[in-house]
Amino acid sequence: MKWMIKSLAAPLWIAFITSCANQTPEEPTATTVSYLEPDWEKFRTVPVPSAGVEFDDAYAPTAGRFVFADLKNETDESLAQRLLGSLASRIVFIDRHQNRWRYYQSDDEPIDDITLFSQPEPWGSAFGLCRIEKYEISFNDDGSISSVQVSPRYGVEGPIFQKSDFDWEEFRGPMCDNVPPDHTPSYFPAGESVLDAQDLAILLSLAIDEAGRATPLPYDLTCATYQGESCISDIRPYLRNLRLRDINSVSKINCARSEEDCFTVTVGEHELGPFPKHITVRGTTHMNEWQVYSVNVRESYTIS
Repeated sequence: MKWMIKSLAAPLWIAFITSCANQTPEEPTATTVSYLEPDWEKFRTVPVPSAGVEFDDAYAPTAGRFVFADLKNETDESLAQRLLGSLASRIVFIDRHQNRWRYYQSDDEPIDDITLFSQPEPWGSAFGLCRIEKYEISFNDDGSISSVQVSPRYGVEGPIFQKSDFDWEEFRGPMCDNVPPDHTPSYFPAGESVLDAQDLAILLSLAIDEAGRATPLPYDLTCATYQGESCISDIRPYLRNLRLRDINSVSKINCARSEEDCFTVTVGEHELGPFPKHITVRGTTHMNEWQVYSVNVRESYTIS
């Protein structure tokens, strides 16, 4: 009996090998699409337009108070010094929110809020990504400082998709040092970890770039409202025009699977219509093998 089992096994094994050899190769899938490096310049920071203001060097502000007249007349150096003290030397740009000036009733009215941005600098080994600090300051009814919120922001200033041959001297020198001050407001939020910021920038930029190509998407793209209905319009054209500077906030909501790189970004917080949008991108940046697995959009609707 044992001899019969062995003799039967040999033809079956040969047949199995022959069957495998005759199989045709599987068709390429989305996971086998070759990597095409995006143009990093498309995601580079941009200048934020602001109306020119001629400041009066002889203007004397009131110590301890910050009023509308200061916004119109006080120099950046003086205003930053009064607001931040010794940290003022780090500030390169002040957003005085000139689009809101029409709401002030008098020069003595307290400032509502003001935003300051620090000098971009390299941070860790996230090549091509510069970091700043954003200072958001609000005021009391008497013009005194109410609160100061400090948060890191990041901006693409070099080839973040590059995988080798890094010019570290360029990165730790002019790449961040020479960023124009008015680019800093276009830096995006991503928390304290520069590596998370790098992963987010790479995955979301790759998803945006692939959405703009005239080929089928190599990842799953879905869009629905919080009521479970389909989005009003095709989300792909919106996604391909999205930029990192459009991000309002970043979280790990909808990111339960720890084996994936996952981020949820919120965009359009202050827009009317099908906003805000919460975009969850999943993928991997492990060992420089960058791939987007899916992009899921949850859409709200704002009337007023």
